[in-house]
Amino acid sequence: MAIEHEYGYKTRVLRILIALFEHNGYTKRQLASIYNVSRDTITNDFEAIKNAGFIIDMDKKSYRYKLVLEKKHKQFKDLLHFSEEDQVLLHQAIDQISPNTKRSKLLKQKLAALYDFKKLGHAYLRKPYLTKVDKLLQAEQEKKQVILKEYPSSNSNIVSDRHVEGFYVNPPEDTVQTYDIDKKGLRHFRISRIKRVIITDTHWHYQNHHQDRRTDPFRIVDNQQVMVELNLKVGARNELLERFPLTKSYIQDGDQPDTYNFQCKVNHRFLGLTNFILGYHHQGIEIISPDSLREHLRKIVGRMDF
Repeated sequence: MAIEHEYGYKTRVLRILIALFEHNGYTKRQLASIYNVSRDTITNDFEAIKNAGFIIDMDKKSYRYKLVLEKKHKQFKDLLHFSEEDQVLLHQAIDQISPNTKRSKLLKQKLAALYDFKKLGHAYLRKPYLTKVDKLLQAEQEKKQVILKEYPSSNSNIVSDRHVEGFYVNPPEDTVQTYDIDKKGLRHFRISRIKRVIITDTHWHYQNHHQDRRTDPFRIVDNQQVMVELNLKVGARNELLERFPLTKSYIQDGDQPDTYNFQCKVNHRFLGLTNFILGYHHQGIEIISPDSLREHLRKIVGRMDF
């Protein structure tokens, strides 16, 4: 019974949050009538929503309450404090409210993104970043082409606008998979590098070219991935996590005290991993496999001009 009571409470709070987000406002009396509870219960629900980091404002003339998105969320990071059980319950609540719809799929994507943002750091919870995510998700849902403004490319060292069809937005990995209309090919872009997103009026024309491609924890796109295994001491493990937060899922305790084991498939050119090993080998990094990684590093060091 306790689980059912908790589920009912979460369902109601989630419904109220969506209502305040999608409509111009409700009075407490209206919400109490809709959900068959007392006004005091609605007041408590408002407090729960506020404690989660959202801002609720009241129109003093109409006594209507609405969700305010323009102001900075002081405690937005509290949204990350869902346990895995909470996340399952919220998914069930979403299914009950809007089962098997595009809306429910989008809500689940946003919930998963918020839950996993702790891997990336609180900078990704700031309004400019979330605005870009929302526009990319909107364009994906509406199948509209977008302009990625002032994107700095690491490969070409050029900052330019990119005209794309973004068919898979992945905020937890800070990536959007796209078909680049000008370059006529699949491209991944870092959401954090995009200056802003402009949704065009043009619908997708290249949907038959949209193909999901693998991304490793170093955010490198490559379908020819290679399994690597490293043993790390404490310092190396800390550096790896701080610079590449997505590697967290692949780090386990080692056989010896204060050691850690990293096993994961990465891009076959070892991009990202190479920089980590060369930059922090002194912190304690042992390569277990593959031999091709050792040979790759020897070639890199041999080409260095000091």
